[in-house]
Order: sequence, then C-alpha cells, then structure tokens
Amino acid sequence: MKKILFVIDTLEMGGAEKSILDIASRFKKYTPVVCHLYPGDSLKSDYVARGIEVISLNVSGHYNFREATKRLQQIVHTVQPKVIHSTLFRSDIVARRLRRNGQPLVNSLVNNTYHSSRFQNAVLLMKLKLKVLQALDAFTARRADLFISNSVAIKNSNAKALGIPLEKILVIYRGRSINRFMTVVSSDVETLRKSLNIEGRKVLLNVSRLLERKGQLDLLRAFQRVVLQTPDVVLLIAGEGPFRKVLEAEVDALGLRGKVFLLGTRADVPMLLKLADAFVFPSHYEGLPGALIEAMMSQTPIVASDIPENLECVGEKEALIHRVGDAADLGRCISEVLHNREKSMTRSLAAFAQAQQKFEIDAIAAQYESTYDELLKP
Repeated sequence: MKKILFVIDTLEMGGAEKSILDIASRFKKYTPVVCHLYPGDSLKSDYVARGIEVISLNVSGHYNFREATKRLQQIVHTVQPKVIHSTLFRSDIVARRLRRNGQPLVNSLVNNTYHSSRFQNAVLLMKLKLKVLQALDAFTARRADLFISNSVAIKNSNAKALGIPLEKILVIYRGRSINRFMTVVSSDVETLRKSLNIEGRKVLLNVSRLLERKGQLDLLRAFQRVVLQTPDVVLLIAGEGPFRKVLEAEVDALGLRGKVFLLGTRADVPMLLKLADAFVFPSHYEGLPGALIEAMMSQTPIVASDIPENLECVGEKEALIHRVGDAADLGRCISEVLHNREKSMTRSLAAFAQAQQKFEIDAIAAQYESTYDELLKP
C-alpha cells in the first residue's frame, strides 16, 4: 500500500498526537508512518500497539530546524512516502524546508495559534516572539499544497493570520470512536467513584490541559458560587500542564480545598465522563475541542463557553452556553444543569446525535484517505 509520512513535533499527550493515532490506525488504503522530530514519546507505545511504525529523531534544541530538516530528509528518502503530512508549528516549518520528489505536502491546522488574546496577555518579549514566529509561518506556508483544518473557525482564523487562500484549506473535523464511550461498565464507574471518595456527591468534570486559555480560573470562581447553593458538589479537573500551581493557589484562596481535585493526566476519561453530572468546558479559545466531543459521545450534560470552536460542536439545543470569561454566567449555567436534570438529559441526547453525525472516527479517517486520493490524481 502507499505510505503516508506523518511528521509531528513529539508524541507527548496532546490532542493532535492522539488524533493522528485515532485516524491513521483506521486507514484501509494507506500505510501510515509517523516521525516525531523532537524528544517526547509518551504515546509511542500506543502507536506501535496499533501497528504503526514510529521513527524517533529526538533532535536536540527547541528550534533546531536545520538539523531536523537534514535528518527528516533522510527519512523521506528511506520511507519513500506518497504524501508528507505535518502537524504543529515546528514540524510544519521543517516539512516546508524539505526537497521533495513530487510528494504533495499537507499541513494540519489544529490550533487558534494567533488568537488576539495571546498577544493581549503576553509580555512585550513574548509578543515580539509571537510576531516573528507568525511571520515565519506565513512566509513558508505557500510551500504547502493543502491545509487540513479541524474546524471552520480554525480555517478562517489561520487563513487571515497566515495569508492562506481559503480554497487551499479543507475542513475535516477531529473524530472519536463512539464505541469507546458506549461500552463503559457501570460497576467500573462505581468502583472509580469509591476510589475517588466522592460517593453520594454531585460531580462536575473538566478535561483539558492546565493552561490559562482553558478558562479553569473562571471555572474555580464560578464553582465557588455553585457550592453556596449545592454544598454536596465536587469538581474534578483531569489534565496536566504549566498552570497547575496557579490553580492550586486559587483553590486555596477560594477556600475550595477538599471540593476541587486536580487529577492529573488520566487514561480513564470515558469512566470519568460517565460518573459526572456535568462536563464543563469554559475555554477562551481552542482548536476543535476533542474533550468536548468526548463528552457529547458519552451523553454527559455539557456547559461550554460561547467561543466559535465550541459552537461548531454544540449549540443551545445540545448544551448550556455561557459567555466566555464570565464566571457569574458560568456559575448560573452550572447550577441550572445540576438542578434541571430532565432538560439536561434532553440536551445530552441531542449532543450525542450530533456527535454521531459529525465526529465518528471511521468516517473521519475515510475523509482523510479520500483527500490523499485527490492529491495523488494525475
């Protein structure tokens, strides 16, 4: 079969890394080979377990583009892929520098990288760095033959930020396997509940990296309001990241110790979703949010911010939508979802139907293969 060479920065735990694994492992017409350029391979064993060849270059230096390009060029010569498909900024820059022998180059657009809030919240030195990286990204983007964006919102924002013609960007949504969320055993969920020592408690769940843009500070401030009305509620936050110490300090400052639990990275998200009374996703900006899609597939009632990326997944019929950055409005929505179970379940069923229609992983993988077919037509 024809080979597709996926190039990505690392194989650490992240939405893009897990998405490639889910998609590529379902290919029927192409053989995927995955090359990560820089150190970090937490997901490597998962790729290998699904029969995907992984090449680890482990190039030293965060922006060592010259060495990464040289070594990737050797991999391309050895693998002889029909298509090169890169994901994330550093890999895109390196892949664009390659001498290609007729192979089409696809770049993925998975993040709202140049969102205005990144510049607004950054110190001067970081603003300058972002501007330089954006200029490099825009200057080299013309070397890609096609961009695959995981949402319309990301397509539009990146087209504007990088000067990419809209006709060069194809939207294929990020997918998930519904079966993974429909086969959770209830007894396992109850065992998990006991292990977390939250029996008899209402449960709110947030799943995402611990980053400022994920809105978790808004969530803690909203949760403080919710606790006043619903004392038996707890908040679980599953994920890891550089914002942990800030969140821990805020938990203490708000007097929420013993009611908020930072669980770190978890492999049992489907079970966490099944025990949760509501999934809360207050992000300020996103790619296409995989965690939100997972909540839809789990039929867990959802509260989400009104950013365009979230609204491509759920609207007023499928979730309670709050004003982004507004802790009071977020608290109001959380209280409503906890105290009006019948309406919440109606919305969650509508969200599940939406997920079946738009985000089922086998259909997403087929769209990728059809796209490669089109690129390779004479």
